[in-house]
Amino acid sequence: MNKSGETHTSKSSGRIIFAVLLIVLVFLLGLCAGLYFAPKNKSFSGGVEFSADAESSADLNKESSERGVVIPGITAVTIPANETEVQIGLCNPTENSGAYYLTFELKVNINGNYETLYTSGLVEAGKSLGKITLSRPLDSGEYNAVVHIQPYRADKKLSATNNADIVLKITAK
Repeated sequence: MNKSGETHTSKSSGRIIFAVLLIVLVFLLGLCAGLYFAPKNKSFSGGVEFSADAESSADLNKESSERGVVIPGITAVTIPANETEVQIGLCNPTENSGAYYLTFELKVNINGNYETLYTSGLVEAGKSLGKITLSRPLDSGEYNAVVHIQPYRADKKLSATNNADIVLKITAK
């Protein structure tokens, strides 16, 4: 014990706690700075092109658009084998109305390599992709696939925001 009544271990504990809090603070500041200064994805310049495959979709449960982009969920789809005209049921939920357009890129694992078979134009909120045309047909079987979804702010700049990848299983019969 020293003159002030403190032990050496309590000073060490206080320093350790201070160091941990400082590290956490620096980490959080770095994370915020990284998100703020991260390069943004491409944005459209010029005219707006909407997907020709988009159709009106059923009205989904409306929630506040203040919570950010609403991404549709899909885990499996069955399509006809050896055909390029297919239905996969992707939509831009109505919750994104007035706030975000979405684009969809379907990538399918064929013989160990992911190949892009479809890329949409902008899909308005409340619209879905009807029949789409794949760049090539799929033989009968099961395929691992990814749908890359890129949201764009529904403003004059159409700036890209964070994107999402949905992993799904495609069965071609």
